Amino acid sequence: MRGAPKLSDGAGGRCGAIMRFSLRLLVDVAAPAFFMCGIVYFGYGAALGATGYKTLQALRVEVEQKSAEVDALAEKRRRLEIVARQLNPKSLDPDLVDEKIRTVLGYVDENDVVVPRDQLEEILSEAAERRDL
Repeated sequence: MRGAPKLSDGAGGRCGAIMRFSLRLLVDVAAPAFFMCGIVYFGYGAALGATGYKTLQALRVEVEQKSAEVDALAEKRRRLEIVARQLNPKSLDPDLVDEKIRTVLGYVDENDVVVPRDQLEEILSEAAERRDL
């Protein structure tokens, strides 16, 4: 390449300077800005996005509520299973049958004493006060 002309101050020199400036601008400004935008984007997604920390907390609260609901339903099922066992024709409890008939059909025996709920509450509260004295 001995015979190749040198481009010192001509158009080629200005073009090289512009290219170096553009490359320098890209490395010094655009790349860090691009990476900062990525960090902000992924940071927002991790904290507040659809699969972020805030959503995780909401899901944990929902799991606790559903667990409490499952526990209540399991207890209700346990009680119903006990009643179902008592309704077995081989071991039918006469008191349970009597209670169910009275509850469902609304029958009252002539010897039964019916106490309205509000009076029952008063009687129970008075008994509790007497016990405390």
